[in-house]
Amino acid sequence: MKIRFIAATFILVLFVFVVGCKEENGFTPPEDGMVTKKMAENYVKVSVALTDLAENETVKLAEFKKKHEISSGMSELSDEEYRKENPTVVAAWDSVLKEWNRKKDSVHEELGMSEEEWDWIAGAIISHKNKEMRDFIREEFDRRKGEEDSLQTQPTDSN
Repeated sequence: MKIRFIAATFILVLFVFVVGCKEENGFTPPEDGMVTKKMAENYVKVSVALTDLAENETVKLAEFKKKHEISSGMSELSDEEYRKENPTVVAAWDSVLKEWNRKKDSVHEELGMSEEEWDWIAGAIISHKNKEMRDFIREEFDRRKGEEDSLQTQPTDSN
């Protein structure tokens, strides 16, 4: 009986420590589950930057597929036999993924929104109670991407 109590106490202390550390170091969603205007604005900034990053990386991905003769679905990279027979391709893919994650993490860090918060907002805006912020995010994202697109297509003065 005493051993059970000690084990239960140890598990409880470990749980409190792990949960406590997570809340201190990570994102804690608001109790009411509501996305605030500030959160939505930051979410849009990060989303635009991540979209730009993904668009820029598509060229590198196409080059990787062509160079290593990978199918469009890239199913080879999850095939165990292919992975064993092509360790250099797998290593190159791992390097691509590592670089993508580094760049993605950099976007989150530079713009001051953790990936956990970004993920939470992405899930929370589905809720009916966040409809207003969902609409705001959609409109603001489209506006910002439209501004970027128009800036990229404007002729430059070559005088």
